[in-house]
Amino acid sequence: MATYVIGDIQGCFYSFKSLLEKINFNSNADELWLVGDIINRGLGSLQTLDWCYQNRDNLNIVLGNHDLYFLSAAFNQRKLSSTDTLQPILASENLNKYVDWMLSWSLIHKHKGFLMVHAGLMPDWSTEDALDLAKDLMVSLRENPYDFFKSMYGDKPDKWSLEYNREDKQRVAINAMTRLRCINKDNAIDFTYKSDLNNLPSTLNPWFDVKTKKIRSEFIISGHWSAIGIQKHNHGITLDTGCVWGGKLSAYCIESKSIKSVSSDSRDLS
Repeated sequence: MATYVIGDIQGCFYSFKSLLEKINFNSNADELWLVGDIINRGLGSLQTLDWCYQNRDNLNIVLGNHDLYFLSAAFNQRKLSSTDTLQPILASENLNKYVDWMLSWSLIHKHKGFLMVHAGLMPDWSTEDALDLAKDLMVSLRENPYDFFKSMYGDKPDKWSLEYNREDKQRVAINAMTRLRCINKDNAIDFTYKSDLNNLPSTLNPWFDVKTKKIRSEFIISGHWSAIGIQKHNHGITLDTGCVWGGKLSAYCIESKSIKSVSSDSRDLS
């Protein structure tokens, strides 16, 4: 048995299937973790989501920003843009079961010494802080998704404080877990920089290089930041290798610590 963690698929179904073949994934024995952004931008969003649904018994998936964007559209709180590839899912006869299942996903998956989150964690948080926040967010989302998506979007507040009300704490938390790349000198989230590490402004640091105020012993696996590809850092590894942009799709094996990648399949791209 092996446990594989795959970076941002974003609807690249043919690339995804190719990677599963390369790692010899056995759905009867192996376990698959997906680091979020399962759908959108790639042409096979419906096929990717349906494959995941059919194989849900041995999957662990965390929500990414594109997955939340789809849910907000499904609850009529967001309009699609011309670059989105979510319409086939929204028009599917299985829409309701997909939505219900996606609402069972979490924002963080922790198993033994490993922790998976789509984007990152704020330096002020311990692992338990992050898990508690993720749990509270999912309670709100599942209880009233319409209200949740009405208040979810926004860049402020952009730093963490225990003095915030619940809504503001949740907005910081969901932005960190699904959108975080860099933190500035004031320990606030920077939402603008999306390029590589070589051109990083001196005023910014990657979230995983910021000294944490609380001890986190877990190996953190994340995605979201395609411009930096695979980065091994002091707290873990990043796995978004930009498949939907013509790059690669990558898998990390927890047991062997090995990485395998496949080139993006042109059939997945517009």
